[in-house]
Amino acid sequence: MTSPLRVGLIGCGAIAQMMHIPYLVEYAEKFDLVAVSDNYAPVLDAVADRFHVQRRYTDWRELIAQPDIDAVVICHSGSHRDSVLAALDANKHIFAEKPLAWNVRETEEIAARAAHSDRVFQMAYHKRYDPGYFYAREAVQQMKDIGFARITVLHPANELGFSPHRIRRGNGIISEGHIDPGTWEHQVSSQLNGLAEGDLKAAVDEALGTRKEDKRLRLGYGMLTVSLIHQVYMLYGFLGEPTRVISTDIWREGLSIHAVIEYPNQLHCTLDWHFLSHLKDYSEEYAFYGNFDRVRLQFPSPYFRNFPSPVIIQGGEKELSWEKHITVSHEEAFLKELLAFHDCVVNGTLPATGVQDAVLHSRFIQQLIDAAH
Repeated sequence: MTSPLRVGLIGCGAIAQMMHIPYLVEYAEKFDLVAVSDNYAPVLDAVADRFHVQRRYTDWRELIAQPDIDAVVICHSGSHRDSVLAALDANKHIFAEKPLAWNVRETEEIAARAAHSDRVFQMAYHKRYDPGYFYAREAVQQMKDIGFARITVLHPANELGFSPHRIRRGNGIISEGHIDPGTWEHQVSSQLNGLAEGDLKAAVDEALGTRKEDKRLRLGYGMLTVSLIHQVYMLYGFLGEPTRVISTDIWREGLSIHAVIEYPNQLHCTLDWHFLSHLKDYSEEYAFYGNFDRVRLQFPSPYFRNFPSPVIIQGGEKELSWEKHITVSHEEAFLKELLAFHDCVVNGTLPATGVQDAVLHSRFIQQLIDAAH
């Protein structure tokens, strides 16, 4: 029997508490979570106590330096450039949450360094490991033609999706149940500060160039980087690399984004992402329409564990038309991606979502923001 992979996790925030840590602990025959790190000591201690992890570090550099750690799970906020480069230098296997970095230069720098490593480097693109995605992708590949594709996301405030969970905030504070998202103005201000200012300001300035003073574009770029990255990697998963971005429209202070994307053979795809703060009804759909058949994949809120991602297929012949609704599986995509990472490390195989994918996606996000009105 293969020994469990000895893992250190960096970043004890919401997604680590809801998904990554519980699965790392539950699958003890595959993973041994030996250390955790967070720069806020109260959260670090609360999470480490909850999951019975003895070794804890407020400086992630100390965790990465531990010689007995085989792999690091990187899910702290902001750019992962520095922590990923340090993990590469320390010869660790890497499982990195999105976004890998905050602009093209940072992402390409990581990829250049990773090219000299023999360690497994997997991007945590969890939707690409969802059983519904595999079923829908095969159905799309079997379509006779595709005339139009559409990706649509209606995104409420994140805190509304956290309500089924108990999120430890440190100092005895636990967030659970309904959390008031506050005013629209509060959401705009807090997200602008969190995604485009502070430690991230220079990277965003670099991406926006002469338009760096436009707050609407700053927030739009932040959302492209941290949230629409999911739709970007799914777009590539279904259709491959686009020919070009025809146009991007960003409005509502940067929290509504519409793009038109061109593919060969007269195929256009629209990408719509809208932050609709107070209605707790997350909606995400990938739809492909042809002359003869149609395929749609729908995702539930990413914070609900083991919810299926339904696939709807339409077809017909002459006067006959039909529609089939498929529940592929209740398996959780966040678990599937961790198990895939373990398999790659054990078997020495390449991950389905690697660092070169992140480079393509970062370049495409730059194209989207460059095309913005």
